[in-house]
Amino acid sequence: ECSPENRPSAKQILNSRLMPRKMELEQKYLDEVLQTLSNPQSDTSYQQILSKIFKRPTPTHVLTTYDNDVALKANNAREIAAHVLKTTLDNIKGSHWGSHSMNYTSPMSSCAVSGAITSLRRAEHVGVVTGGGKEGEAMRGAPQQVATITAMTSATAAAVSGADGILGPDPRVVDYVCSKLSTIFQSHGAVHLPSPLLKPRDALDLIATLNEPAQVLNSRGSALVLKSDLTVNFARSISRGGAATNNIKRYELGKCFLESDAGGHPKEILEASFDIVQDASLVNQPFLEAEAVLVLCRVIKVLAPVEGKSFNLPPIVLRSPLWFLRLSHSRLSDAILDLLFVPNSDTIRESIRNIFTTCTACPPIELNNQQRHSGKYKRKAREIKANLLEFLDRQLSIHDNLPKNVVERIRLFVSHGSLPYPMTASKALDVILKSASKVMSLGGDESKELSKNCFQEVKRSISQLKQLLKAMEALGVVPAIQNDKVAEDENISSPAYISIDLGLRQKRKHMSGGVFFQAFLLQDDFFEGKEKHEVTNGKHAYGGKGSRIAEGGRYDDLVRQFRPPGNFGSVQLEQYTAASVPFCMGVRFFVGRMVERIYKDAYIDASQQLSKRHGRSFLDGVRRSIGHPFLETPIQCIITGENGFDLATCGERASVASLLHKAGIPCEYLRNSLCYTMSLLENFMSESKTSHEWSVDMICGIAAVLNIPFVVIVQPHLLNKKSSVKLRQTTIEHGTGPLFNYNGNEEIVALNSLSSLVLERLSAVNDVSDVAMDDTTNDSSAQPTQSHNGNFDIECVYVDNDQYFDDSNRINTSQWKRVKKIMNKTSQKMMDHLGNALCDSTTPVIAVDLPFRVVRELGSSLIFDGLESLISHDITTKYPSHKKTLRTLLYACDSISRRTGSGGRLTFFLYSTIDDEYDLVRMSCR
Repeated sequence: ECSPENRPSAKQILNSRLMPRKMELEQKYLDEVLQTLSNPQSDTSYQQILSKIFKRPTPTHVLTTYDNDVALKANNAREIAAHVLKTTLDNIKGSHWGSHSMNYTSPMSSCAVSGAITSLRRAEHVGVVTGGGKEGEAMRGAPQQVATITAMTSATAAAVSGADGILGPDPRVVDYVCSKLSTIFQSHGAVHLPSPLLKPRDALDLIATLNEPAQVLNSRGSALVLKSDLTVNFARSISRGGAATNNIKRYELGKCFLESDAGGHPKEILEASFDIVQDASLVNQPFLEAEAVLVLCRVIKVLAPVEGKSFNLPPIVLRSPLWFLRLSHSRLSDAILDLLFVPNSDTIRESIRNIFTTCTACPPIELNNQQRHSGKYKRKAREIKANLLEFLDRQLSIHDNLPKNVVERIRLFVSHGSLPYPMTASKALDVILKSASKVMSLGGDESKELSKNCFQEVKRSISQLKQLLKAMEALGVVPAIQNDKVAEDENISSPAYISIDLGLRQKRKHMSGGVFFQAFLLQDDFFEGKEKHEVTNGKHAYGGKGSRIAEGGRYDDLVRQFRPPGNFGSVQLEQYTAASVPFCMGVRFFVGRMVERIYKDAYIDASQQLSKRHGRSFLDGVRRSIGHPFLETPIQCIITGENGFDLATCGERASVASLLHKAGIPCEYLRNSLCYTMSLLENFMSESKTSHEWSVDMICGIAAVLNIPFVVIVQPHLLNKKSSVKLRQTTIEHGTGPLFNYNGNEEIVALNSLSSLVLERLSAVNDVSDVAMDDTTNDSSAQPTQSHNGNFDIECVYVDNDQYFDDSNRINTSQWKRVKKIMNKTSQKMMDHLGNALCDSTTPVIAVDLPFRVVRELGSSLIFDGLESLISHDITTKYPSHKKTLRTLLYACDSISRRTGSGGRLTFFLYSTIDDEYDLVRMSCR
């Protein structure tokens, strides 16, 4: 301020916010404030302090850095990320499409760049699929462009949602998994019922674990916890609902929140939950527990590859996905620890449970031992047991505070029987019971009664587990090692085996007091190089190549802890009402890890394309080589201009898209990074390049790889003058897979018939896909009838533009091979469509390269007006581009009628090779 009289006084400056406050506060004042905060009874001053806290402005650095942890870590290596991104682009032959200007001032966040890098690394095999002839030449550059498109999708997802399992998963893949889970849950009678977001913090939330729950403070000073899983808050609602919530089947798909490592936004984990709550007095509890395991088996079946894989480990056969079940009973392990006189210390008991897991629980690598000869296996088993006992002695010697008699009882319990426990769960339970009986015989007079009670609890818990195993078998859930008498069920994925694990326990003890299990998913290459996985020195790790995909168990005790002492909201406050605690069983699924497994399988499939080309189309091999799980097609049509997604035709494209949208046809007319219509390179192209440089042919090639069947080309003059657009179909269905329709002609279609035509074509494509699926699943019943010389009995005539071909009308050798292939394929398709019972071998098939809508109209004309209708003025005017084909078709029909001599009537199938559809024609002929 220039004027001294307008300047603030020293007192005004001291009282303003311009001067920082004292950094140090006198201890007595600080103690008073802390005491006030810790005592909720100090209402007045307590609320005043909290009010000031909530009115405190958010610092600028918090507004700037409050982000997910992945972004914070990525920001530390920005220059490295830019260099790696350029390298990964070059690795997928990025130089093919021109220059890309890579610099350290990336136009997107570092988290997004990291997501793009992850996607591009999965696409490193995109160049391994070569060949394809003219089809491959026409698609030149399209696979690499698709790799950058999926990278852009991952970048967008990573920038918004961060990492859950993998960084930047495709939202469509996540939606696919969630949709499958919802369908499975609903088929078991469950209804989507979300649990509350917040609950008051309690003692269980204060247990120190690796992943702490995210906590918040409301304006009244209550410490609240965001749901760290989907079970706890639901259990609290069940407990406080009383009899109103005693009989429920529900599921939930939602995010859980964990404390951020950097103090920023909480980690978000997508989970699914399936819960059964029933009045305990009205149900057979083992069957409800078995149903939860059945749901788990059905969910894991979702991860099964399209092409089933089997692994022969005599005498058992395993099928992908490989997984095993860890099963325990918390009361069984507690009773055994009491029987062994282990001190009631959480630290000591957790240590002993870890010893139980290492020494007794059967690891998955033991599946390899099933194929060894009995003598050799017995020697190996003795070696393994000796190593595990040595490990046990070392661990027990570390615990100096354990009494000597406790050490003796632990060693006696563990050493009795085989180590590790048998892979058959019922046999493992028998070993545990015998070991407990052996320990029981050591009890003195002073501990006899205690040991007797503990042993009874052991027997009771083992009985419950055996009842569960019988109920699982009744529901069709049988481990693979016991499946020699049970036929394989295509609807579930049974575990390879069930491992009884006495050390298995949830850290926070949410699922406690009964059965508890975890499902571990193994990679398909788990048994490769099996010798290096052998158990040595008693050390092994569950799923070194796998991950925990789900866990479940009983949580009746958790519901009991939340049970309020009052009367559940009754209006009669002077009376106390009570409700029994219901049976509660739940399963948690970690959706992010399921998505991660799908991506891993896609990457492994991409790396094996060179060795798996046999029996697949070139386009199918290219699609798989990208390493991206194309599970569902997001759209059915791309609407573009002659110059791609340019600004000049944006309005026209939007008007055409609106027609398709109204008809319920998914389509896109804009660059959309989540809808496969935007490349990562658009953010890194040099200034000489434009962001809409894709040609129409390139867009069609990209659409073919992405399984988008149609491309609409909008030309302003054609749209304005004739109200028409051009339509191109990108793929053709074939027995070996889809083919790129690189010779596909662009049809001029009126706007008023565009929607109906696209819907008709989509229906035809779906019908062909359904037939192909039926042929795959019913291979034995779908074989066409063949004659003794191996040729199809049905006669086929192929009509080209200026000549028709049959067995008596051959041409030069090279072209005849192509024609003969089309004729054989047509005969095969007709036999597959109609079946042997409906298809008369004397009825010829005429195959033409015309769209089915044209074929249908030609068939009607032939039925009502005869052969001359093919060259009538109405037909030739309506289809001027097909004049030659129509005249050749006339000659072919005339030749067949003369040769067959069918008494004035000619019956044949008119088959469209473009749409794989046929029409039955019966007409009179002279």
